[in-house]
Amino acid sequence: MREGQAIEPGDRWHKVSEFTKGDRGLIRRVSRAAGSGTAFLLLAASALGANLTELSQQKEAGRKAYESGSYNEAERLGREALGMAQRDHAADSAEVAGCLNDMAVVESALGKYTDAEGHYRQALEIWKKTPGHELSEARILSNLSILLTSEAQYVEAETLALRSLEIQGRLMGLEHSDAAPALNNLGQLYAAQGRYTEAETFLRRAAAIREKSLGEDNPETAMTLAALGQVYSRQGKSEPAMQLLERALHITEKSLSPRHPRVAGILNNLSSVYSAQGNYKEAEKALRRAIGIWEQALGPNHPDVAAGLSNLATVTFARHDYKRAERYERRALEIDRSYFGSEHPVVAIELDNLGAALFAQHKYNDAETLFNQSLAISEKSHGGTHPDTADALSNLAELYVAQSRYPEAASALKRSIDIREAVFGSNSKWLITGLEAYSRLMRKMQDYAEAEKADVRALGIQVRNSLHP
Repeated sequence: MREGQAIEPGDRWHKVSEFTKGDRGLIRRVSRAAGSGTAFLLLAASALGANLTELSQQKEAGRKAYESGSYNEAERLGREALGMAQRDHAADSAEVAGCLNDMAVVESALGKYTDAEGHYRQALEIWKKTPGHELSEARILSNLSILLTSEAQYVEAETLALRSLEIQGRLMGLEHSDAAPALNNLGQLYAAQGRYTEAETFLRRAAAIREKSLGEDNPETAMTLAALGQVYSRQGKSEPAMQLLERALHITEKSLSPRHPRVAGILNNLSSVYSAQGNYKEAEKALRRAIGIWEQALGPNHPDVAAGLSNLATVTFARHDYKRAERYERRALEIDRSYFGSEHPVVAIELDNLGAALFAQHKYNDAETLFNQSLAISEKSHGGTHPDTADALSNLAELYVAQSRYPEAASALKRSIDIREAVFGSNSKWLITGLEAYSRLMRKMQDYAEAEKADVRALGIQVRNSLHP
């Protein structure tokens, strides 16, 4: 393997899912990042010093353990390799920088985000001061960018990702296989921000490069296909999403293992498509398999497990088992808070989902508190035009309707529709539920002209989508 070559685990971003409860159109959402799309960096043999064989063998063993999904073993081997490098080389050497990056990759997979960020930044400082290693610097910039994305530090994440891509383009060209990880990571970053058009553009480019340079059945190709499928899923394009995710699943199971954590990420994403199609049995089956893989590989208290539990709560909610949905959601929230703190967008999602479960049980005061907390975190993290913000507003609107607080409901619902239109476009099927809810609300408020306008617009979107799916 060449110096600085990148190997990334699969994308595990989960879609926005809508379900309706009776006349209410209550929105349940699952938009979770389970794990980070980081990269494993190895040094070329020519870069190493006197203890070439020992250190290179140790790093190779760590790489194999990581690729097989044995992250605890990879961490042990990586720590030993770092010790060797620090023993035999200067603290600011290329050997130490490479081992620091490798440790950060494994720590990211294990959910040790603070340790991973520290090691990435140490490695980055070394590469910046080491002439002739700009490509290694670019790959660590990309790795750190994905980690910061998982921590919702989007501004710095984008700055680093674009800088990484600039270096790759200048030195290798943007059609080179080494540019694919940077393109892929930018796509995932934009997907996390709800910038789906940009995400699709970068992921399609990455997929084309990987299919050409690595082959159609390579696990790295599968990773990008899964990420692209997830973007389609968020855009409501269920059929192409299903095709890409099923293809990615087949490749990953065949090339890695049916028990690899990447498989769990794809299964989790597939569950969102099954749910959108109303196939809750298959959704739950996929989720339980994903959770089992993650618990075995990462332990029961990892954020990936929380993502699976949250998604399972959504499926359970759709099947009207609200108490069980509440239990799953509370467990997911407990895990997420312990890893991400109380102000992370992931926590906002869990609060909103938990509020929906309580609302369905007519616990309106508790639900309102959670919806407002979710909305505040989403607005702080994403701004006022993100799908997560729209979801929180929609749930608040339905709560206000249940309490006959119609003017507040109308304001929240209209803002939610406006956000969805800005993100998905004026003909998106994601507008239909909100428009139908707005029509019902207008009738309650005896504003029949506004109700009719909303009905006509919703029907027009349905017709256009049926003619041009």
